Amino acid sequence: MRVQRDNPPCSIRGILPLIGAVLVLTGCQGPDPYGPFERSPENNGSTPSASWEKVRDRAELSPEETAENWHGALVRDILQIGPWPPASESQQTALDSAWQQFTAFEGTRAAINGIDSALQRTGALGAAAEDITDALSRFHQHFPASPIPHVDLGYTGYNYSVYPTDELLLVGCEFFIGPEHPAVKNLPPHIYPGYMQERMVPEHLTADALRGWLLVQFQQEHYPAQGQLSQELLYWGKVLFITQCIAPEVAPHDLMDWSPEEWQWAQDHEMQTWVELRKEEFLYTTKRMDIQRWVADAPFTKAGAVPQESPDRLGWYMGLRWVEDYAVRHPEMSLAQLMDLEDVLPFLQSYRPKG
Repeated sequence: MRVQRDNPPCSIRGILPLIGAVLVLTGCQGPDPYGPFERSPENNGSTPSASWEKVRDRAELSPEETAENWHGALVRDILQIGPWPPASESQQTALDSAWQQFTAFEGTRAAINGIDSALQRTGALGAAAEDITDALSRFHQHFPASPIPHVDLGYTGYNYSVYPTDELLLVGCEFFIGPEHPAVKNLPPHIYPGYMQERMVPEHLTADALRGWLLVQFQQEHYPAQGQLSQELLYWGKVLFITQCIAPEVAPHDLMDWSPEEWQWAQDHEMQTWVELRKEEFLYTTKRMDIQRWVADAPFTKAGAVPQESPDRLGWYMGLRWVEDYAVRHPEMSLAQLMDLEDVLPFLQSYRPKG
């Protein structure tokens, strides 16, 4: 049972000002935090499916296709056009009709053409599929008791960029065809504003897929649903760190869904962000609205005195930096042990802000 505290433990509250004062003077570059966790991928014989091709080809849905498990997630849960598998002839007829309407819809055809031209023909989709498969192989080496999902490269009608379960990692490829594609430009701006559309690039597909799956993978046992901001950021930091460990080919800025310039801003202003974040009213708040300011998608990080030229979700970045510096000082720790460590204080004691 998790005990919620409105105030941080006295030991943390007392040590934090000292940490802040010392770290202002001692921030420095350290060894590679990811080195101890490097693994070579192993071929497990798993091949991603590509249900987006079923939409492209307007192929019929067959209940006999049992080798792939994307049908129920897409038909029943995401699109909600009918049960899967259909239990009667009438259900099959209704499902076939709804599926035909979905695959023939003008918006569907435009987005599918985008997947074909921007991802498939350029080789980006095949490369992402290989990267995701390799990453899941590395994950299995670090977490051998955890289930590895089947991967499906799909189309969700702009409902989900990632739909993760224990058994399935379904990627909505339409979210990664580029902001200049007409299908993206025609998205309703009140749902997908410009700053979100700018991030719908092929380079973000691998990181988004893995990060989304890991968030769900660890959620039940590790996510601090009623926790403080510091606990929330530590959870995000561990998920991002593990994502980078299992997908080392992903650029740091793509890990965050940022541009290279946004990543550079975060690095250049890390000390100022830490000074702002470690104010007690921020770091130990349990108010969801205040927590969201540090972790939610937005044009910038709308928290405290953080300037508007900042990238959003600076809390993600700070959590990652805590974990990186902790890992440097504890190279003997496994990723599973790292994930199990929920006390924020050791991470804060290890942290050395840059700048």
